[in-house]
Amino acid sequence: MAITIRSSFTVDAQPADVWKTMIDIERSAPCFPGAELKEQQPDGSYKGGFTVKLGPLTLKFAGKFKIAEQNDANRTVVVSASGTDTKGRGGADAQINATVTEDGGKTKVDVVSDVNLSGTVAQYGRGAGMIEALSQQLLNQFAKNLTALIESDAAPAPDAATPATSATDADPSAPQAAPARRPPPAPAPVVPLDAGALMRKAMWQSVRNFFARLFGRKQPH
Repeated sequence: MAITIRSSFTVDAQPADVWKTMIDIERSAPCFPGAELKEQQPDGSYKGGFTVKLGPLTLKFAGKFKIAEQNDANRTVVVSASGTDTKGRGGADAQINATVTEDGGKTKVDVVSDVNLSGTVAQYGRGAGMIEALSQQLLNQFAKNLTALIESDAAPAPDAATPATSATDADPSAPQAAPARRPPPAPAPVVPLDAGALMRKAMWQSVRNFFARLFGRKQPH
């Protein structure tokens, strides 16, 4: 089953900061709900995992992904990804195109994903409208996590304050101490994606959008 999902999200940060963080796979990948980044392969790809919880059912995917194309000037990137359910219930292949642009002092990220589902997993993909709504909910969570990561990078180190008296005050010729650097945030534990809750939210959003189109007006998000 092949589907194309178009979605977008906005990050309250400068495009250069968002781009720098997004193309740093080791930092941005864990921002995606349910994703787990593993070791890098000789060809530049990464092994990874993705866990989805659907009520009592838990789907665990194992696969790999890599940056297939990257244009720093235009801030566009293409990521290819593939994975299979660890219990043999199917799999998915995807090519994800993302574009980063400035949007009124913030950053807009447009994403077009070409996804091909196979096996039992494809049954969960029935109804492209629902999958697209679910994809938007996932991206909203990713955007929140990405924003938190960028804000953490911009925040000053807690011990960066300079003491009132130091060795350099007494001896100007003494070597200057290197400025304190903020340690990288500890990796958050991988939490399975609760797709059931997201699907209920996505279903409600789909209903709202339907009535918005029916009555010719757009509902606020």
